Amino acid sequence: MHSHLTLRLLGSGSDHGTCPAVYAADTGELVVQGDITDRFGTVLVPHVLLDWLESGMTLPVEATDASGLFLVSGEPVTAPEVLAQLRLADHETAVVVH
Repeated sequence: MHSHLTLRLLGSGSDHGTCPAVYAADTGELVVQGDITDRFGTVLVPHVLLDWLESGMTLPVEATDASGLFLVSGEPVTAPEVLAQLRLADHETAVVVH
């Protein structure tokens, strides 16, 4: 995991920048913040997250049994420098999507 990603918020599910959220990294990758799942490196997010992507951006998602919710898989965010840019609640985590 890159330890020096600079993130730009594309969209968030709250006025406080918390879950769900999607960020553009200065490397061209996306960082997705969502609910923790039982699958390593996977977060659960609502479909509205896709609306926040800018033109030309894509995000691979996997459908779930729950209406309007998707799974997004990637590399778990573990670098303190990157985590410091996020506002993660106890039930949230984030992944980097290449």
